[in-house]
Amino acid sequence: MSELTLSEEVLLVALDHVSGSGKTRLGLDWAVAGAGIVELVLARKITVREKGVIAVLDPAPTGIGHLDAVLAETADGVRVSKVLRRTRGGAPGRALTALVERGVLHRKRAWALGILPVHRYPTRDPSAEAAVRARLDATVLGGQEPSERTAALIGVLHAAKLWRRAVPSGGRRHVRRRMSDIAAGQSISPAVRKAITRTKGAITAMTAAAGSG
Repeated sequence: MSELTLSEEVLLVALDHVSGSGKTRLGLDWAVAGAGIVELVLARKITVREKGVIAVLDPAPTGIGHLDAVLAETADGVRVSKVLRRTRGGAPGRALTALVERGVLHRKRAWALGILPVHRYPTRDPSAEAAVRARLDATVLGGQEPSERTAALIGVLHAAKLWRRAVPSGGRRHVRRRMSDIAAGQSISPAVRKAITRTKGAITAMTAAAGSG
C-alpha cells in the first residue's frame, strides 16, 4: 500500500474504527481540507507565504483525486482561507472514498432513526490505523523526534482539537502540551506552519459561531 495522505490519516484518527462513525465531528471538514493543503506544501506543489497567500510551485496533478481537488482550487495569490472554504465541504467524503478504494475502510449502509439512510466507515484493514497511531505514540508519548510529515499531522490534529482521539492512552494535559510544542517546533517548515495556523483559525471561528448560534 502506498503512503497514506495526511487527509486520510486525520480521518483514520477521527473515526471510530468499530462503528465507522465520526465523519460529522465538528471541525473535521476544515481539518481534512487543511491537511490537503499541508500535503501539497510538503509535496512542493504549493507554498504559503505571508498573510496566508498561496504561491503555486508545480500545477501538475498529483494523481491522487482528493489532493487534486484541492490543487484545482489553488492559484497564485489565493489565500489559504479561501481554499479551505471552497474545499472543506467535500474533503471528508473524497478522502473516505480514497480509504475505501485502498481497502483500509469499507462503506456500510445504516439507518438513522430507522428511516434515514446513512453510511458508516468501519475498519477493514487495521494495519493502516495502527501504523499512524504508532507514530503518534512514539512522538507524543515516547519523545521521539518527529519527521516533518509526522509533525505536520500532529499540527493539524492539534488545530482540530483531536488530542484525545490522537493519543487516547496519554494524560490529557501532557498530550495537549506535547502536541502544541510539536506544532510550534522546528520540525515544521514556515510554509507548513502557516497552512496549519490558517486551518486552526478557520476551525476556531467556526466553533465560536456554532457556540453563539
